[in-house]
Parts: sequence; C-alpha cells; structure tokens
Amino acid sequence: MPLPNDWIAYLKETPLPVRREVHQQVCRALWSDEVDQGVLVGWLRRDPGACAFIMGTAARAQRARERTAPHSLDHALSLLGITWAKSEIPKLPVLEDVLTDALRLGGYFMALSRSLHAARHAESWLIEFRDTNYEIVVLATLLHNFIELALWRDAPELAQASLARVRDGLDKTFGQALFHVLKEHGVDLSQLEQELGAYYYLPTQLYLDESASPMLARQHQTIVLLARRLCFYSEEGWYHEGIMSIKQQVALMLNRDQSSTDQLIHKTAIQTAHEFDPMGFYCSAKMLVEASPVQRGIWPLPSDYGIPPTNQQRALLGISERVTRHRHDPLLMLKGLLASLIEGLHCRSVVVYGVGRGGQMLSLSINKRPAEEPVPQHLTLGTNPLFQRLFAGNKAILVQEENRSKLIRLVDDQGQQLIGTDCYLQTLSWQGKPFVLLIVDVHSGLGVRDMAPVFDHFLQFWSA
Repeated sequence: MPLPNDWIAYLKETPLPVRREVHQQVCRALWSDEVDQGVLVGWLRRDPGACAFIMGTAARAQRARERTAPHSLDHALSLLGITWAKSEIPKLPVLEDVLTDALRLGGYFMALSRSLHAARHAESWLIEFRDTNYEIVVLATLLHNFIELALWRDAPELAQASLARVRDGLDKTFGQALFHVLKEHGVDLSQLEQELGAYYYLPTQLYLDESASPMLARQHQTIVLLARRLCFYSEEGWYHEGIMSIKQQVALMLNRDQSSTDQLIHKTAIQTAHEFDPMGFYCSAKMLVEASPVQRGIWPLPSDYGIPPTNQQRALLGISERVTRHRHDPLLMLKGLLASLIEGLHCRSVVVYGVGRGGQMLSLSINKRPAEEPVPQHLTLGTNPLFQRLFAGNKAILVQEENRSKLIRLVDDQGQQLIGTDCYLQTLSWQGKPFVLLIVDVHSGLGVRDMAPVFDHFLQFWSA
C-alpha cells in the first residue's frame, strides 16, 4: 500500500496503535477508584505507541510554555493530569484491531519486540553508569524504531524492502536502508526524524535538548545506538561478526572486560525472553539457551517479515533446528549438518570420510559426487599431510585454482582425486579425536561465502 500523501502530517494526526493487552490493563488502572501510577506506568512502558503519545503531548505542552521537556513517563503524566489521562489514553487505537492482516501484524510485533528488547539492554547499561537520567534514555531507546513501526502500519512493503537491503548486504544498518528506501518514495528521513522527534519526543529531540551537555548527550546517543544495533543483529545470531563488534563497543563503553560484558548482555537478553514469553513475542535470546525447545516461530526467519530467506539463511535455520536437539550425539549432529547443506545451500556434491579407531585410516562413508568422478574408498593420514594438518583442530580450507598447485603436493594420488575440483574441506574432531573429513564441491552458484558461515554456526554446537 502506498504512503499517505503527506505522511508526516498523517503520523502527527494518527498515533501508533497500542497492543490490546496493554490497552486493557491501562484502562483498568485508569478506571480504578484510586489510580496506582506505578502500575499505570509499568504497563505504559511496555508499548512504544502509548509512550510516544504521552511523552509527545507533554513535551509539546511544555514547549508552548517555554519549559523543559518531561524527564520521565511519571513526570509526563503528572504534567498532563489524571483527568487528561482518563479522557485521552483510552482513545488510542488497539493494534490488533488496526492491523488485521497477518503479515503486517507479524512485522509490527517483531519490530515492537525489538524496541522493548533494546530498551532493556539500555537500562542495564545505564544502571552500570549509575545514570540518574536513565528513565528518559530508556524511553528514547524504546522509541528508537518509531518510523519502522509506522511503516509496518502504513506501508509494510517499504519496511520489507529496507530489511531486504540489509539482508542482501546493500546497506550495513537498518537506518541506512531506511534512508534509501524512503528517498525513493520522496521522503527525506532527516526531515521526518526532526519533525516526528519534536512532536513525539523521539531520541533525536532528547539529544537536541541535551546539547548543552555534549558529553552526556554523546553517551546517551551511543547507548541508544548500540542497544538498537545489538538487538537488530541478534536476530541473525549472537556470535557473528556484526554482533561481536557491537559487544566489543559495549565493553569499551562500560569499561569492562569482554567476558563480563557478554555475561551482562546475555543475562539481560534471557531475562527479556522470559518477560516476552507470556506476551507471545519472539525474542532472539532463545538462541542463547541450550536445549531451548524448537517451535514454529522461535527461530528468526526473514519470512516473518515477508522476505523470502536466502539459501544460506535456510541452511543456518536448518542447523539451529536440527543440531540443537542432538548436542551430545555426533552422528545425528553430522546428519543435521548434511541435511542443511543439501536442502539449504543445495549442495549436490558432498563426500564424507569417517576416521577409523586407530586414527590414521579414513574410510568413505558418504559419496554424493557424480558416478563418473572417481572417489577413493580409503585414505591414509600419514601420506596426506594436508588432511593431517586440518585435523589439528576443526579446521577448513577452500581448494581452488589459485592454491591447488601448492596443496596438491600435500596429498597422495587418492587425495589428488578429491581436490582435483574446487572444493571446501572441513575436518571435525570429537572429544579431542579426529572424527570425519567433509569435502563439499564448489560450483559457480555456491562459494565459500555461502558455506563458511554455515560451518561456523555449526561449530558453535559441536564438541571438539
């Protein structure tokens, strides 16, 4: 669906919807004989739409009186008064009534869970800093993806296009992707952020208000940025290059060692997963929990956003689903890996050798190469130093035209039959002993960029 003609004006006139459970609980709190503001605020903090409406209304009223903006949700409600709250908050639209299409609602829920997840991480870091202004920064983090939420409501295909740009490597961050997609549709992201920031008191307005204290503003901006990127990247897993870089930046910011920082991040993520469970929200922290039950909808699929997954993502998902259930059975884990390579990456030429009890003889276990290509039945490690070196750890190497002439000297005649074509070699040891050698042939549509992340993901679960 196309964006409204004047989308900025439309966003100002039409507040974001509020999740049904939050709407019901807030109304119940407001209709009590005596309003418990602690309970009221607790529920409001669970929905960015409700928070943006209240904070924005209070900030605009204060600005009209040339006074400073509210510094918390409690403060905003106190400024607006209980009569206003009882009159206006119940009028907010209910999310499940506004978005009846499953795709739009699913995308909105994913973005909503990410905003809540990011806010929880920001709060944990602000507590580490003993920052007395933590409440307003947590709210800013909660509202960091206000525009994405609005897109899922008003133009879900643009939200999908932005996510696809990041997925396909055209942009590194969702913000960059959003800039390009909105520009194609005549929307200036900077102007949009500026106007909505002032109207709903989004993060950009907070940074502007704190500009008199540049160090504080910079720290708060860094916290919001790292929290939003951490939660976005976590949907792809917790140990890939992108998220590892974010974790390192968090450790530097908190002046903590990497191990304790990782523990803090993972602890917060798992606590958030428990919080989300009764809400029915997806949470990427489920990937951190060993033996977490694999159910439909738990593992992150781009199809949750309506974007077809790539072959590599199918393979990664397959490993997560199959391998985590068999952490202590190497044969079943290997079977899960092979199924993911064949079904996900469409590998059609795979050879597997098992290592005998003596640790020196390899015997052919699986041969998926074409019948016309000879494959030796046995290999001896002693006459194949290349394979022997790879078994020094769970190591891998890509054999291709550039290095074949050097590597071919490190294998005997049988080994040369295996590496005569471009292939990816991966050794796996189990409990300190060589276990299997995998050879996956590389063709024009399948390269090391596709396979290496799949094997890296698998090795997180493999016991060397």
